[in-house]
Amino acid sequence: MKAAAYNEIWNSRPESNGLNFALVIETAGNLRNSIIALLRGRGWLVHGVSRAEQAFSILHHIPYSLIVLDSELPGICPPDFVRILRTGRESQTIQVVVINGPESPVLEGQIKDGGAFLVRRSMWEDDLFGFLVDYEGNTPAGANFGR
Repeated sequence: MKAAAYNEIWNSRPESNGLNFALVIETAGNLRNSIIALLRGRGWLVHGVSRAEQAFSILHHIPYSLIVLDSELPGICPPDFVRILRTGRESQTIQVVVINGPESPVLEGQIKDGGAFLVRRSMWEDDLFGFLVDYEGNTPAGANFGR
């Protein structure tokens, strides 16, 4: 599915009800399940999918406040995903965390420019935990978490 098709799918989302919803988009099942377990352990309501097109079909229905995203998604690159996500008025406050392998600095720069936080694949648990401590500590919505 092309970026334009994702934009068409993305319309409006329901209002948040005060709960913390997270979406994990990770191709590796073991890592996806580990991230889901970590978030659930911190009280988040979490869904996990392995492909971006699965995510776009549910984003519009659930008021996610966090998306954890694999840097090597089939079908769409993370900067495009973040750009499409940011086009929706309601999605401006969704924090995006990208699990990054040893990618090029250009990709890292594009991800950060989109306002996403980078987590090193080799240190994902520590990095994600640090992000969550900041986020759950009432950091203002819409803040740029990129490092």
